[in-house]
Amino acid sequence: MTATVVPLADARARLSGIVESAGSTHERFTITRNGVPAAVLLSADDYDTMREMIEILADDETVAAIREGLADLAAGRVYSQAEVEAELRRSGRL
Repeated sequence: MTATVVPLADARARLSGIVESAGSTHERFTITRNGVPAAVLLSADDYDTMREMIEILADDETVAAIREGLADLAAGRVYSQAEVEAELRRSGRL
């Protein structure tokens, strides 16, 4: 997703609207000072999601499990919901 670039002077004048837009549309804003990116404004929800994703990607075991799952999917090693539910019932976990 591309961020909307806003010069600092405009951001000051439109801060309330920018914050509203970030929160309601998940739009991201790059605030520039003298044409150079100086800050990014995004919704609190988007920020939390980004932090969670960074934590996930920083965990080597989690990344390995994701890669393994994607490889299984690509190779067709998958189970239907009905198969999973049947196995859970058989094992007494459902």
